[in-house]
Amino acid sequence: MEHASPSPGTSKLSLCFYTFSAFVLGLGSVWAPVTGMDIVQGLLRAAFIFIMLWFFLNWLPRRTTLPIQVFVAMILGVLAGWLLTKLVGRAFVIEYLGIFGKLFILLLTFVILPLIFVSVLNGTAGIGDPKRLGTVGFKSLLYYFCTTGLAVLLGLFLVNMIRPGEGRESLRKEVEAPATTERQATGAEDEDNSDKLSLGLRLQNQVLPAVIRNPIMADQNPLVVIFLAILLGCALAALGKDGLPALQVFQSLDKAFITIILWVMRLAPLGVFALMTRTISELGIAYMVTLAKYFGTVMLGLGLHFCLLTCVLCPLLGGVSPRRFLRAMAPAIQLAFSTSSSSATLPMSLTCATKRLGADPNISNFMLPVGATVNMDGTALYLTVASLFIAQVYGIPLSFQEQFMVFLTAVLASIGTAGIPGASIGLMSIVLASASIPVEGIAIVIGVDRLLDMTRTIVNVTGDCVGVIVVCRSEGCRITPS
Repeated sequence: MEHASPSPGTSKLSLCFYTFSAFVLGLGSVWAPVTGMDIVQGLLRAAFIFIMLWFFLNWLPRRTTLPIQVFVAMILGVLAGWLLTKLVGRAFVIEYLGIFGKLFILLLTFVILPLIFVSVLNGTAGIGDPKRLGTVGFKSLLYYFCTTGLAVLLGLFLVNMIRPGEGRESLRKEVEAPATTERQATGAEDEDNSDKLSLGLRLQNQVLPAVIRNPIMADQNPLVVIFLAILLGCALAALGKDGLPALQVFQSLDKAFITIILWVMRLAPLGVFALMTRTISELGIAYMVTLAKYFGTVMLGLGLHFCLLTCVLCPLLGGVSPRRFLRAMAPAIQLAFSTSSSSATLPMSLTCATKRLGADPNISNFMLPVGATVNMDGTALYLTVASLFIAQVYGIPLSFQEQFMVFLTAVLASIGTAGIPGASIGLMSIVLASASIPVEGIAIVIGVDRLLDMTRTIVNVTGDCVGVIVVCRSEGCRITPS
């Protein structure tokens, strides 16, 4: 892969942008400075931000490929999160370095709903025959329901066998107060207290979400978008030649949205560094040790389900060896881990499934956008383990009927989950309420959610891609790389 050097004019413009951004954020983090020491501290923070921007946006891209850049960013993010927390405190990391992670995620999700719409529409129209579309849709939903159900059953089995919450009742008091403080620190105050937010939190919670917001399908339920795309795709396919001009427009839009995503991915190293730095700063070593058993239970469940998908379902039902599948899907898996977003990974998943693995493009374009919304194996398993863990911490025994309600609610709640980081936390209250578990218990597990979110996103994306292979084989399609 060639790494083109920017022109001198572009380089000077970039340096000016780095300098301006670093100066504003560095001094803004100590505003209003009242002593010379405050100004010095602000300038040192500005220097760090400048070096960070120059390193990830200018120096590193010239010397290596994007996957290696992301890996380097993850390693440096862990080190920076640990060191900066000790040297300058969590506030600077969360409020100011967190801006770049927030910006990256907002840009990634900016065109996700339109991309889902045109991808599903093109896939539906490409399948063409309504009878074949019906069989593909039925097989897809059957596969999604079965794998999600297996994930929840696996989670129930592990959490009942390991029982990570027993004897940890003190954890409830330990994290409830910090969680309240954290919600205040991250801008969860009401509007009357909004003037107390720092410059960094104002940018993250008010300015950036207001500016980087899709004007076409903002706040729409993905299921509604998918339903409309399927109907419109069927209608255009039924029109035959009369529908070709519109289909060509949607095909061009599909390529345009993917191009935007690829542009945004140039910011991936910077975004991943900021996200990892904030993650390590928020968790802390002691907190990680306290939650190690719970963390290990979820990771064990996700690992076992990942092996079930790649080592059992993929070769038996899909006819593709695990080695070939993993080698072809490696870029998508890596991106899923680094972004914690199955929606943001969708363009890469489509590319890997169709070009690197050789799945039928029409089935991939139909199933993967739908799967990124309704097939959340990792999320369902996580919700199950987290809910029962909280019940164990609170000392609440759950009967078979109550655990069945957890099973049913976790399966249904995972359908339509937004494929963005942290979306599962919002659904957990539904699962907890189904078994009469205190909703306040979310504070107990939220501390390690980021690391688990990264891992369960891998399982979500892998489940979608294995489903494509299984349905392709059932439809008699050849799976050969293009």
